[in-house]
Amino acid sequence: MDPNRSWHAFKRGFSLFLLGALLILAGAAYAPLIQIPGLLLLAVGILYAAKGYLGLLANRMTASFKPPASGFDKDK
Repeated sequence: MDPNRSWHAFKRGFSLFLLGALLILAGAAYAPLIQIPGLLLLAVGILYAAKGYLGLLANRMTASFKPPASGFDKDK
């Protein structure tokens, strides 16, 4: 996966997570029925952010385990 797409997916998921957390807090103070959509947004945000995070992690791991270019390879 492209690192930029993974980063955007992580940011969107984190934003959904924060929105869900705010709805849960607002529901605790004002209307308890607001907490149900907050929990759903929280769960979707966690899954979406995890997908982006795993994409970023996979990209970093593949980049760090590549062997360095040899000085004997002239075509690289």
